[in-house]
Amino acid sequence: MSSDNVFDQVEALISSDERQQPPELVDAILKAIAKVPGVEPFVSVIRRESEKQRLENSELMLRTAWEELKRVSASLDSFKQDSVRLDDVERLFLDATRKAEDLRDRKRVERIGKILAHALTLGLASDFDKAEELMRVARDLSDQDVLGLRYLYETQFTFLQHNRLQVDVDQINSIWRESLPIRIEGVLQAEHLSIFLKLQGFGLATSVERKQTQLPPNEQVFALLAKGADFVRYIQGAVGGASTERAK
Repeated sequence: MSSDNVFDQVEALISSDERQQPPELVDAILKAIAKVPGVEPFVSVIRRESEKQRLENSELMLRTAWEELKRVSASLDSFKQDSVRLDDVERLFLDATRKAEDLRDRKRVERIGKILAHALTLGLASDFDKAEELMRVARDLSDQDVLGLRYLYETQFTFLQHNRLQVDVDQINSIWRESLPIRIEGVLQAEHLSIFLKLQGFGLATSVERKQTQLPPNEQVFALLAKGADFVRYIQGAVGGASTERAK
């Protein structure tokens, strides 16, 4: 990518022939398997479908990022980069493409594209590093997991923001009590705990001590973490320019 314009870079990646080729290791394995008598026709089908899915996913991810970036194109008109920054941008594009290629869930692919777009609007190396980690998380979160995380964000972020996203156990218990019973559209009550525990495993939320004076005995309480707040904002896409609010 020779251009220093982010839109030119996206167009170049969308049309790149390199994305249509299977990874070297996968290609080598398929070639080896194809040598087994009678297996070659099946390998051809696998190769064709694999390349098709990779191409479709890569294009969906990049198109998503492209549409998000066009929404804030005015703020990116002056987006110029030196050679180091250009390398960072290229690596981020390629990392996003690789993470999206083998996914079957189109919504996860789109979320990766939105994370990419958000990182580009912020335009800082530290946010590129954060974006790579959040794209990795995006591969593993289902739609229900994301709804659970959005619930924590919507009920807790305003309060946590005043504490610079530092968890105050008493405050979290108070918020949790006010939100009972927990209602997450499209998510069964029985699934709430497993979702919050999964979010905790990814460092997006954390379990906190239940205050006996505020909550019933069997209630488990979870708090939003800074990484979880970042994830919600990043999957909103290119929501603003470099001044977009970030968790500290």
